[in-house]
Amino acid sequence: MIKKLFVVMAFSVCCVKVSAADSINVLFVNPSLPGEPFWHRVQGATEAAAEQLGIRLNVIYGEGNRIIQLSELTKYLNYRATPDYVILINYPGGAEDSLRLLEKYEINHITLEQTISGPEKLAIGNPKEIYKYWLGELHHDNDKAGYDLAKQLYLQAKSKGHKEIYPVAINGHYGTESDIRSGGASRFFSEVGVALQQTVYAGWSKEQAFEKTKKLLSRYPKTNLIWCASDLMAMGALTAAGENNNRAVFGGFDWLNDTFELIRDDDLHASVGGHFMMGAWALVSIYDHHNGHSYWQNNSELAFDLMVLTKENLDSYHWIKSAKNWHSIDYRAMSLIDKPDARYQFSPKLLRKTRQN
Repeated sequence: MIKKLFVVMAFSVCCVKVSAADSINVLFVNPSLPGEPFWHRVQGATEAAAEQLGIRLNVIYGEGNRIIQLSELTKYLNYRATPDYVILINYPGGAEDSLRLLEKYEINHITLEQTISGPEKLAIGNPKEIYKYWLGELHHDNDKAGYDLAKQLYLQAKSKGHKEIYPVAINGHYGTESDIRSGGASRFFSEVGVALQQTVYAGWSKEQAFEKTKKLLSRYPKTNLIWCASDLMAMGALTAAGENNNRAVFGGFDWLNDTFELIRDDDLHASVGGHFMMGAWALVSIYDHHNGHSYWQNNSELAFDLMVLTKENLDSYHWIKSAKNWHSIDYRAMSLIDKPDARYQFSPKLLRKTRQN
C-alpha cells in the first residue's frame, strides 16, 4: 500500500549480495522509508526470497512520495548498472513517468498492487499494451479483503453480546487502495442492514487515527466496531478507545509485529494480511521468467488471496511474525519451472505448506 510520509532523506541503496556475477539483478523500489513497519516486512521477505533464489537484489526508497521515488529511480538508472528487472508500485499521478522511464531503459518490470484508476489508468493501459516491458501486475482483491474484515468484526461483535452494531471506518488516504478496502466494508454492512456511521481518513498514521477516533467516539458514543484500513491505525484507535473506556471490536490490515500479540491478548480482534509477501512472490515469478517460463508472456496480472488472522487461527501463523522464519519458506517450491501445467497459488496458506523444517 502507498503510505504518505513527510520525511525527506538522501538517496540510499542497500544491496543483498547472494550469488555470482551472472545472477539475476533485480531492483526493488521500496515506496516508503527504511524501517517503516509494513514495507520493512515486505522488503525483508523479498530479501529472504532473493537469497534462496540466487538473485542479486538492490533496494532504493521512494520515501512515500511519487516525486522522490521517480527521482531516486532516475538517479539509480543513470548512475548504476541497469538491472534485469524492477519491482515497484505505481504511484497515482506518477505512473506514466515511471513506466516511460523503464521503457526507455528497456527494463522488464512488475508492479505491485492495483493502485491506478480513472483517466490515469486509461492513459497507461494494461501491462504490455503501451509499455511492452511492463510484464504485469501482482495484486490482491482489496474490495474482498475489506469485506472479509468487516464480516469478521461483525461476527465477533455479535459473539460478544452486541445486539446492535454501530460501526465506524478509518481509512488511509483519499483515492488509494484504502478506498477500495472501505468500499468492501461498506458493501458488507449494507448487506446485513447495518448503517456505517462515518468514514474518516487518517493518512495511514497511528497518531492521526488516535485523534480521529477520539472525535468519532465523542460524536458516536454507541460505536462498538472500528474497522481500519491498516493495523497501525487500528492501534491508534485502540488506544483512543481505551482512554474512553470503549470496548469496541477492532481490526485492520498488514500483520505487523505487534499485531500478533494484540490478537493473542484479545485487544485487536482481526487483521487481514499476507501481502507482505508480495515482493517475494514477484521475485519467484521473475526467477521463472528469466529461466524461460511463459507465464508473463501469456498473462498481464497475477492475483493472490489474503487471509483474516484471528485468535482462532493465530497459532498456525504466529511463526510468520519473526523475520528469521521467512528464510524457512521454500520459495523454489513455488516456482513453475518444470511444472508446465501448473499455475501460481500464492496465498498465506501456501506459506505453511512450503515452510521447511
